[in-house]
Amino acid sequence: MKRITSMMAASLAAVLMAGGASDTTLNAQNMLGEVFTVPFAFTADGHQIQPGTYEIRRDSSQFLLSIQNVTTREKRLFSVRPEQRAQVSAQGLLVFRRCGDRRELSEFHLRGTNLYSATIDTARMKIAEAESCSSPNTVTLAAR
Repeated sequence: MKRITSMMAASLAAVLMAGGASDTTLNAQNMLGEVFTVPFAFTADGHQIQPGTYEIRRDSSQFLLSIQNVTTREKRLFSVRPEQRAQVSAQGLLVFRRCGDRRELSEFHLRGTNLYSATIDTARMKIAEAESCSSPNTVTLAAR
């Protein structure tokens, strides 16, 4: 009986260690970033961001997106919701909603996955956009 208990404990330990290794891999994938050169000013969650080169990544949580200026190292965090789509992104992508001269970051697609992070619009922003822009379109940028 002791031998069976010992074997079960060893098997359980092996499963837990393998699960921990797989969790580490998933967290490492969440930390992957992409570098984008954005030639226009844009907003993210109501914050104005100037044109420049940025490293964008999902930070430690699938619900946070960081945007860091490569030159100044200034970093901002934004709330996002994780999403999936049927096809895998061959490269990292940023998707902006465009209305007139305004561009609002709406999605960050991870290279080599079917995962993307969608920005969270506040009700106030949705109402303002509906009033000011009858037919918004999108602009997509690929990672460098």
